[in-house]
Amino acid sequence: MDFHIVILDEFINSYPEIKWDNWKDYVREQMISQGDHWSKASLSGNDIWDCLDKHKINPLHLVQWKPIEDTLYQVSLPDHPHPFDPAL
Repeated sequence: MDFHIVILDEFINSYPEIKWDNWKDYVREQMISQGDHWSKASLSGNDIWDCLDKHKINPLHLVQWKPIEDTLYQVSLPDHPHPFDPAL
């Protein structure tokens, strides 16, 4: 499955092996703050967590995501124990 992953531009240097494109859409164009500096990549994975794990993307860097075939982006991730989660 392929996903569109959107992160803040300040984090793209953390992922030099990924080709990031400047991300623009109607909503982003209306934003004045950090929304003006977002980048998008198309990446694959079995699900969103597998995609982030496979490409070593810190979920805290994620602004929004969606399966490529979906229309709407999501800002929350589904529940999943993850190495970046703090130990309880």
